[in-house]
Amino acid sequence: MKKLLVVLSMVLASSAAQASNANVKFVAKDSSVESKLCVVAAESGYKAAINEAKLLGSKYEAFAFVAKCNGQSLRAFAQSFQAKPALETSEVAKLTLVKPANESIESQLCASAAKNGIEAIQSEVKYDVRELICNGMSLTRFVKYNKSI
Repeated sequence: MKKLLVVLSMVLASSAAQASNANVKFVAKDSSVESKLCVVAAESGYKAAINEAKLLGSKYEAFAFVAKCNGQSLRAFAQSFQAKPALETSEVAKLTLVKPANESIESQLCASAAKNGIEAIQSEVKYDVRELICNGMSLTRFVKYNKSI
């Protein structure tokens, strides 16, 4: 029972911390352009801060590249407040399920090669499996295609 209470209190504490992060309000220290750019960077991102500097004039556009927010560059400051997506598209593992179309040995070999690689199935048969055609493609191309999906 104590363990359950400890776990529940930890979950509640972490969810409360996440909820409070979502309700953060940024306030400028003063009315300077630098403070204004820092607030825009924290709330809307680096590009929004650069666009804001462009609206203020060419003098401030150059200033935006050297501005410091809490000791960090404008870009680093903006990135520290931007929500990170759970998984980037490039980080998501892409899985392809290749099922044999029928019970033929060729269909089984194609599916096995897509899953395990060509070298793994070469020992199963007495002929060169690279001559095998899978879904109208050479086996090598079929395996590469299904690995890249």
